[in-house]
Amino acid sequence: MVILGQQAAAVAAATARLDLADHLSERPRAVVELASLTHTSPAGLFRLLRAAAALGLVDQLDEATFGGNARTDCLKRGGSLRDIALAAADSSSARLLESLPDAIAMGRSVAEPVLGTDVWSYRDAHPQARMALTDRLVDLDDAVVPAVREHVDLATVRCIVSIGGGTGRLLASLLRLAPAARGVLFDRPHIAATSRRDLASLGMAERIQAVGGDFLEKVPEGGDLYVLKGVLHDLDDDSACWLLDSCYMAAAPRSTLLAIEPVVADGIEPDPVTHLLDINALVTAGRERGIVEVEELLNSSGYLLEAVVPLAAMGIKQAALLVGRRS
Repeated sequence: MVILGQQAAAVAAATARLDLADHLSERPRAVVELASLTHTSPAGLFRLLRAAAALGLVDQLDEATFGGNARTDCLKRGGSLRDIALAAADSSSARLLESLPDAIAMGRSVAEPVLGTDVWSYRDAHPQARMALTDRLVDLDDAVVPAVREHVDLATVRCIVSIGGGTGRLLASLLRLAPAARGVLFDRPHIAATSRRDLASLGMAERIQAVGGDFLEKVPEGGDLYVLKGVLHDLDDDSACWLLDSCYMAAAPRSTLLAIEPVVADGIEPDPVTHLLDINALVTAGRERGIVEVEELLNSSGYLLEAVVPLAAMGIKQAALLVGRRS
């Protein structure tokens, strides 16, 4: 089964791309009906659905009828796994993984020789590839916000800076807990530009300023709460240190740093999702880290790790909210 992981990813991606999860969300449907809705061959679609059922992505109710389940819902448009399924089956992912032996031999990314440029520039030019494994963990927000409420005093926060903040969904949620604060959403220029529409739909156009730039050059100054969601694990150690140094230098005194990251468990207990994410990070640009490694990164930039709060989401056992203080 493990050896056929590429085929399993392709089945999940095809299920998402054909909107089968959406078609099955209302009621079970016969293969012939689904084929008509998706403009596909009934025979070919049956073989896909049978494989999807074997993987637990849909339920096979009889020889010709299939229904949805909780996993199916994750593949619907707007579902938490749809974009990840599509990204995992993207041709660039397959090409990078073909060069995994080279990445292992060199101990670093193979993006430039394989893609012809760094992974960030490639994703900018190829929107589907940009939906990388951590780009759209939207349901993680639902675990992050209660954890922040419990472990961080937001009453005195005046400026929250979200680095690589994307659409601003998480930043907007944090601002609702910090009524006296304003927000700065910092991301690559084209993402910052498009996020302004999202901020308006979230009712945060007046409270959040979208700023474009490169966080490996400079980050916005003056924040007393800096938020990094799924950013550090996309960076090698040198780049991660550079970013943390930039946050430290730009931050107000006695500020707080929040990092939301997968964390590799101590010992030898298997955690397949985190370790597979680490393989993806190896061929692209970054790495998954254990608590000791994260703490060393923070300490090298002047931050003290105050809390590690587990976040159960996306099947990542060790996703965590990491709370650091500017020393």
